[in-house]
Amino acid sequence: MTKDGLAEILPAKAHGPQRYRDELNFAEFPIASVSDTVSDNQKTLEFTDEIFDPSSGKPVTRTLTITAADKFGLPTALDDEVLLGLMQLSCDQGFSDRKVHFSRYELIKLLGWRDESKSYKRIEDSLNRWTGVTLQYRKAWWSKEEQCWVNETFHVIDQVTVFDRERIARRRKMAKDSPEKALSSFVWNETVFQSFKAGYIKSLDFDFYKSLDSAISKRMFRFLDKRFYHKSRWEFDLQTFACEHVGLSKNYSNSELKRKLKPAVMELEARGFLAPLPDGERFVKVLQGNWKAVFVKAARRVAVLPQEGDDSLVRQLVDRGITPRSARKLIAQHERGRIEEKLRLFDAIGKRGGEGAIRNRAGWLYSAIVHDYAASEATPQTPLARAPAASPTLRAFAPIDNDEEVSSPVTVAFERMWAELSTGEREAFEAEAVAAAPQFLQRQYHDGSESQGTLWRVTRQRILLAYFKRKAAADASGS
Repeated sequence: MTKDGLAEILPAKAHGPQRYRDELNFAEFPIASVSDTVSDNQKTLEFTDEIFDPSSGKPVTRTLTITAADKFGLPTALDDEVLLGLMQLSCDQGFSDRKVHFSRYELIKLLGWRDESKSYKRIEDSLNRWTGVTLQYRKAWWSKEEQCWVNETFHVIDQVTVFDRERIARRRKMAKDSPEKALSSFVWNETVFQSFKAGYIKSLDFDFYKSLDSAISKRMFRFLDKRFYHKSRWEFDLQTFACEHVGLSKNYSNSELKRKLKPAVMELEARGFLAPLPDGERFVKVLQGNWKAVFVKAARRVAVLPQEGDDSLVRQLVDRGITPRSARKLIAQHERGRIEEKLRLFDAIGKRGGEGAIRNRAGWLYSAIVHDYAASEATPQTPLARAPAASPTLRAFAPIDNDEEVSSPVTVAFERMWAELSTGEREAFEAEAVAAAPQFLQRQYHDGSESQGTLWRVTRQRILLAYFKRKAAADASGS
């Protein structure tokens, strides 16, 4: 029995990458923040560009304005993933009805989240947030029926009904022959649903999408995957691409935009989606203050990380504290024999107890696999002793004279979290933290990034800790 009581009614479906779909208007412009958190004071996002409209033979300025309800706020990167999951549930039903019955357990499994109470609460909050969000398209919503860009204003979801366990039990008794009546449900807005029915959708490698580390990588993948259908090479104005189609801050300079995009570009190159290009060919200066970004589709097939359930090693790693996403990455990047060896070593040390016990168990196991700890080196201090040299931007906090925060409980908790992250995850976390920081701290961070002196290190520490505490508070509240 699952947490929403539906295991007996609705067994988990077998999902294959060939059936996943993405709505093309939603792939063109972001409809959510690219960060995990949004300031309570920010209630609007706006994206705009100018393209040539073949239907009219003239340039057209397209604008999307996203307005949030006061209670739930703007959608975040995680809400964007939930919406993609809802599309897949509707696709399972052949887009036959605006109203879609589902269980939160089914959606959680589809998204690859942990089956825990926090995930169920997060799904419900996300659904409520989407019902409160208003999208206003001005010459930016493509009507496949009319074959032109049109104006549309709507909520993505018109209605949501989420059943708790007590209500599920009552409805199961009331409608024994109609199990769908005991399921939660949501109703698509008519405009969105008609776009589904008209076929303005594309195939989406959802497993690959979920396996990407950062929200920036995911957003780039959706947008470029749509564009690569037409041709394999695209050039965009850097600011238009980064700010209007990926969703980075419009306050960033060109150099800051390139720095924010680079980790995502590197990940998409490494994963076989983008063809590698030198920096001088990836970002090309056109005029003073004007740059273009160049993207070429890779010739080889996109690599997909193993999904939970595909491999017993995933479950073994998750059972020992590794997150599902990190477990899949480890299996994709390292030999199975090494992982199995470190699992045995981990278990042996755990049984030993005493001085040989591991305090940060998940962090130790992750590092043991990545850095190939030998049995003779396997002590609780091994992760620190064996940690490879890295640039200051990829380390946790370096010692700062007279700085008591370095050993505070919050800092210790942060260090434990940091130890579990890959290089790409650390870069993504730091980029999101800086983007969410006050403007004066952002300036200090960027101004000191070259010399990386004491002021820069103190600023970086404050930014990372503040962001970590906000995320921890959000996790604790289930939001």
